[in-house]
Amino acid sequence: MRTYIISPAVVPLPSLTGVFDPSAEAFCAGACAAIDRYAWGGDYRPEARAYLRAGDAALHVLLCAREETVCARVHDFGGPVWTDSCLEFFFQPFDDDSRYMNIEVNAAGAALIGIGAGREGRRVLGECPVGMDIRASRHAGAWWAVAYSLPYALIGALFGREFRPGGVARGNFYTCDESIHPHFGSWSPIDAPAPDFHRPECFGALVFE
Repeated sequence: MRTYIISPAVVPLPSLTGVFDPSAEAFCAGACAAIDRYAWGGDYRPEARAYLRAGDAALHVLLCAREETVCARVHDFGGPVWTDSCLEFFFQPFDDDSRYMNIEVNAAGAALIGIGAGREGRRVLGECPVGMDIRASRHAGAWWAVAYSLPYALIGALFGREFRPGGVARGNFYTCDESIHPHFGSWSPIDAPAPDFHRPECFGALVFE
């Protein structure tokens, strides 16, 4: 099982108002989770990373990928963003609750968010929760990124119990596209015959520092 250490947030999330470069962002200093396992697909395997930082009131999330071209046709919240160039975070905050969140954001900043114990029967949110502030950078032929905050109060409301950072959670990070250059990359490896990100048994460990 892969393990990622979540360090405390010492700088704010980037605004992503322009072109993104992880080497120029203080938020990206330190360890990242490399999205480098490609169980399916061809030779298109873009470099992609995830960064998590624990703030006082929220978990701050930044995912990025280096791609020459991207697709961003979906602009509605709750739309099929996974068919575009997409970066995803699946998060299971409690080890005694099989439910997990799927947070999927495309290169336009459109998002799909759900909660459930598996692929079937998921509750899909109808609007972006207050406090997440989901955004995407401008793409100009190299890196692109998405960023948002996941308030602990929101996690508590969705799962029906208080969440505070500490201990070990579980999850996975993904990069995908089903349009211009299909690919399916993950941080924690997935053992499945066909592309399937809804595999909580393959989640890695997310350890709060």
